[in-house]
Amino acid sequence: MRGRVSRIFSTAGGAVADASQVGLVVDEVDFPVEEGKVREFAIAVGDDDHRSVPLTFSVVAGHWRDQSAMVRLLGLDLRRVVVGGSEWEYHAPVTVRDRLRGQRIVRAVDHKQSARGTMTLITLETRLHRGDGELAVVQRDTVIELPA
Repeated sequence: MRGRVSRIFSTAGGAVADASQVGLVVDEVDFPVEEGKVREFAIAVGDDDHRSVPLTFSVVAGHWRDQSAMVRLLGLDLRRVVVGGSEWEYHAPVTVRDRLRGQRIVRAVDHKQSARGTMTLITLETRLHRGDGELAVVQRDTVIELPA
């Protein structure tokens, strides 16, 4: 099994993102750490070490997810969505031939007033575990929906 495309969880009607969605499991991801992909990633980020798994390799999880389904689930208007930032916490090393599995969960939904109107800021957290069950990486992403 190469990997599994994430499974999206649905809510009735995909209501606009609000505090009631905190704790919502958005999707699950399960993907292999393949030697060829590690090499490609290292070259892309300018790393001369093509054998070690770069710390930010977990960003590859995005290629195993249906991002547009996440946008629909949270009731966002894709034309107004921007990435606000990402951060990682590293807990255990990841090596070639590991599998990383995790759930993306809504951790916070905040609203901020701007000159153009109200922005919605959504914090998503993915806790990626290795095949042996040990927590390897925690990734937090902020998604911003700009005012209409």
